[in-house]
Amino acid sequence: MSGGWSRFIRPDMPIILHIDFNSFFASVEQQANPFLRGKAIAVAGKGRETIDPLPASPLERWRGHTERVDIGKLQFARSVVTTASREAKKRGVKTAMATWEARKLVPDLLIIPGDPHKYSEITARMMAILRRYGDAVEQFSADEAFADITCASGGDYFGAALLAERIRADVRAECGEWCTASLGVAPNRLVAKLASESQKPDGLTIVPPDDVLSFIDSRPLADFCGIGPRIEQRLASLGATSTKTLRELPRERLLVAFKKSYGDWLYFAARGMSDDRVVDETEDPKSVGHSYTFPQSLETENDVRRHLLGLADRVSWRMRKQGLAGTHISVYVRYDDMDSVGLGKKYKEPMFDGLTITKTALALLLPRLSLPRGIRLLGVSVSGLVKLPGANPLLRAEARNQSALRSLDKISERYGNGTWQRLSTLGVIFKERTSGWHYDHEV
Repeated sequence: MSGGWSRFIRPDMPIILHIDFNSFFASVEQQANPFLRGKAIAVAGKGRETIDPLPASPLERWRGHTERVDIGKLQFARSVVTTASREAKKRGVKTAMATWEARKLVPDLLIIPGDPHKYSEITARMMAILRRYGDAVEQFSADEAFADITCASGGDYFGAALLAERIRADVRAECGEWCTASLGVAPNRLVAKLASESQKPDGLTIVPPDDVLSFIDSRPLADFCGIGPRIEQRLASLGATSTKTLRELPRERLLVAFKKSYGDWLYFAARGMSDDRVVDETEDPKSVGHSYTFPQSLETENDVRRHLLGLADRVSWRMRKQGLAGTHISVYVRYDDMDSVGLGKKYKEPMFDGLTITKTALALLLPRLSLPRGIRLLGVSVSGLVKLPGANPLLRAEARNQSALRSLDKISERYGNGTWQRLSTLGVIFKERTSGWHYDHEV
């Protein structure tokens, strides 16, 4: 093959595909409910079932945020927009915007409570489609994934384009016509992700090796995954306001300004170079944690104890499921005035039981807790992960505890997370989150 098509064939380089669903959670809701199609909708993280209006806190009254968004008996007191539909985006609604702000901007906006079970089904279908065609597939988030299609495409970009179209057709057929996805194909993950984001919605962008530099030069620095507003400002102070000007900065200057790992990443990203590997297996976790923003602030020590225990039980279940225990406990609090406190300590003995983790976290937290300020968010995390230790037969209480935990874990594995609950945590309810890598019902 010669002429213009020669640039599409580079057998020495991998071919990476990136898929990114468009307005994922909102599109899934519109696919599931025809009455939502074509309308401005927003998926919110959590709702609170109540008949009476939620009382505004003093801080919210001071800010003027007294409006509540009602969908039947569902009210969104302090939720943010997780995903906005295309129709809502056109009218200015953005991800992470407060629901009261979004409703003020678009009075007829329909705010839908997130349904993680629905979304996880579509995520699973997406991954199954990619595994059908890819040599290796790696999930990047709930609605994004990479696939190495080097062999599947025959090693050329013409074959890759045909394969990408088949994947798009399968997504439409198996996920629904409203669940569209944008695809990017390039020699590495960095450029493939840039390519998928360059044409939305429902786009397909092919970037052969010879076109990489011209393509990345056409994209603003903010489009690069890994360059946020603060980094963009720091780069501007160095004179780098585009990919071209970033490429002109000496590597040594980037290493001084951003240290080695990130400085190197910026240097190579400006040249369209990155790690080409797509790894099927996930890396071992470095920490396991869970945090939760409450519909109403916690104001008593008893409420803090109960909710922290509920969070710790979730963390410990995930750890034991992976055969892990941890030696470093961290606890995190955010107050109504948005001030935050994080505390942590390392211990000699590894912990894997929610009750033990809770007692340890409370010992750190209670001396520093300021209940009158109202607790908006609470979180607990365990790091310093090690292999789950076996029970010591000489310590009968420990052996009985481990035996009970194993029995409870078997119940959870068979019937699902949250099947059993401690008496002291009755009434503690954590609604599932609709963002990130995992859905709560899967961990």
